[in-house]
Amino acid sequence: MQISILFFLLYIAAVAVIGWFASRKETEEGFMIADRKVAGLQLAATMSAGFFDGATLSIYLAYIYRFGFSAIWLFIGLGLGLFALRRFATRIKQKADELRVYTMPEYFFRTIGSRSGLAYSVVLIIAFFCFLVVNLIVSGQVLSTIFPLPYALSVAIGGGVIMMYLLLAGFKAVVRTDVFQFLIMIFMTVSVAAYFFGKTTIPTTDLQLVGRMDAGTLIGFLVIGVFAIMVQPDLWQRIFAARDVTTMKRGLMYGGFILPLLALILSVIGLVTKQLLPDIVPENALVAGFSSLLPIGFKELGMVLLYAVTLSSSDTLAFVVSSIFTRDLQHRTRRFSETSMRQMTRFFIALFIAIAVIIGIIYQDIITLGLSLASLSLALFPPTFASLFWKLSDRAVAWSVGLAALSVVPQLVTSTLTPETSVIPLPVSLVALLISQGFVSWKRRRGTAQIA
Repeated sequence: MQISILFFLLYIAAVAVIGWFASRKETEEGFMIADRKVAGLQLAATMSAGFFDGATLSIYLAYIYRFGFSAIWLFIGLGLGLFALRRFATRIKQKADELRVYTMPEYFFRTIGSRSGLAYSVVLIIAFFCFLVVNLIVSGQVLSTIFPLPYALSVAIGGGVIMMYLLLAGFKAVVRTDVFQFLIMIFMTVSVAAYFFGKTTIPTTDLQLVGRMDAGTLIGFLVIGVFAIMVQPDLWQRIFAARDVTTMKRGLMYGGFILPLLALILSVIGLVTKQLLPDIVPENALVAGFSSLLPIGFKELGMVLLYAVTLSSSDTLAFVVSSIFTRDLQHRTRRFSETSMRQMTRFFIALFIAIAVIIGIIYQDIITLGLSLASLSLALFPPTFASLFWKLSDRAVAWSVGLAALSVVPQLVTSTLTPETSVIPLPVSLVALLISQGFVSWKRRRGTAQIA
């Protein structure tokens, strides 16, 4: 217990110091977008760290239990998604710098229109708030395993930790703590995988790249990875924050290689845990593997490192949701147009984290919440991709996003949301965009003809 307390206090001290140093000489631009000067490996680290948080790790190990090594197709899709985003990121970065935007919905508010910006804001706030809840749930499970604390208190502590340094330095704190937590993640996964390697024999069926996974799930994983990653608001904010186009493209390329590589290492941990602890609930495999299978000393360090990793995206998610809310209010309400972005974002950070903590204590279905995020994100892909090539109608984009987002609701109500069905918003969004854009174009041509 004393060793665990020491490691935990060292972690808290480290993120507090990082937040304090990041807050020095603070400006509006620094708090909101890290002065648009994020460079080099720092950008690659902050991009990669966002995909190895508590929610992703827990969901991935749960799918390892179900599909074996073939679950890695999820991360292969994510890696391909980063390469695909890199192909189009230059024009996104150049336009964002020209408009001086801070969030993804603000980008579409300025380039397409008010309705589109609002549709993106609503979908992304809901989706990323759900993911924040998932991360706080997992962090609570880890902390209540490390110490004899009630689960509810453990969730609240996780919320308090990220709130501490976010209120200090905002997005600068996100970037700098991401680098620290990314290094922790590499050390943790490599060392634990090395310890687990050779501890048991893994059946051949669990080692196949395409084995127990059906074609529908495999395609679902690839679609989620390739398409959903293109519309992640945290990645867009990191693109906006990059020092220049060259740095941005390098960061995306590094991330595309890093994600599948770390997933491969994580697969070792998941497959060994599955063989040694076959009867546990798959969603609990991450915590159970570390707490039950590591030796004394290494277990205490591993659990605290795991706790740090589970919080690695919670700060990003809280900041993204809060900054979207801030910029929307400033664009849409005269009362807040001149209010400090820092002041408003700090308020919403505290508010959203508090609400997420309460929900995380009450509701704990991490698989459903995680798939909800992926499914809602897919609703944004068709208009996002199309906007890179064509001028879209504001009304058409709003209908496309709105109808696609609503298509997720019946799956949630009927508990039928799976990797296969989670891609439904993608075709719904595409069809709705084509029909509504065609209708708007027809009305314009008709109006022009009548005038002539």
